[in-house]
Amino acid sequence: MIVDGYQIKSTLQSENETLYDPTNASPSEFLRVSVYDNSSLTQLFVSEPPDLDQRRYWDFNADGMMFVDATSDVQDDRHRILLLAERQTWNLEFPLGTTLFATEVDANGQGLDIVIEDGGPPVWYDVSDTTGKGINAGDGIQPMATSAEFEELITPALIHALEGLATERGTYFTDGELAEDFLTGDDEGGSVVYVKSAIPVDIASNVQIGSVAAPVVVVIDTPDGSVNGWDMRGSADFYGVLVVVGDTTLKGTCSTHGAIFTSGTLLNQGNGTDPELCYNFTVIKNLNRQYVLSVNIVPNSWEEYAIPTGM
Repeated sequence: MIVDGYQIKSTLQSENETLYDPTNASPSEFLRVSVYDNSSLTQLFVSEPPDLDQRRYWDFNADGMMFVDATSDVQDDRHRILLLAERQTWNLEFPLGTTLFATEVDANGQGLDIVIEDGGPPVWYDVSDTTGKGINAGDGIQPMATSAEFEELITPALIHALEGLATERGTYFTDGELAEDFLTGDDEGGSVVYVKSAIPVDIASNVQIGSVAAPVVVVIDTPDGSVNGWDMRGSADFYGVLVVVGDTTLKGTCSTHGAIFTSGTLLNQGNGTDPELCYNFTVIKNLNRQYVLSVNIVPNSWEEYAIPTGM
């Protein structure tokens, strides 16, 4: 999505009544916002914006940084501030082409169904199916020729990065019920959720977590001796990647659209009316490309001065 000055201005005014003054002679000009690249046709600049005809738009120099330039009139005083927004990638590296890893898989008599929802075959899974009833592989789904280790696919560095992202963004939970509330709310899309709780995460039926455009990473990393609980019931749908450090159980008629990686045993106790695991290339690709914006005030850019009478 492209964000321009008008969108930023409208959002700011909708959230802050003081930024819209209907008594102002020109209320639409009470707050002015423009967005442009951190380079111009002639020079790089810091606190002094270039003239309008010298501005370049939409990250012209491809460095992931843009300026947001805002001015407002407050009680006959004019305020101006310049912000630098920097795109910071998450640098996640979930393996494309792999939809399932588990040390062992077990299931009810119907087994665990895996299908390709988006992406071309072959799609790989890596499990030890000692019961002979664990995997019902759809067209294009193949076992890996050589078994890997959990740490090869979900590296310790990736786990630490996910934990750090969740901590930084306020989505690190030591209470499974609080994690449930967040995941079933309205702001879960595009999040990394790290759960280190002795209380299992229980997702009710008829819930959709994330989407193809805004998938979610959930890491279940419970304390030693606790049950690693991830229970989706009914027709719940999860779009993203589920990482479980330990064992996990799937129940009901839920579906995961993306991939599952568990270091222990994956037990499917569902009734098999829906595919439990749907490989989705776009979901994993979108997670690997996620980013956040770091927004900082440009030093020495704050200006405040009185507007001459009559203007």
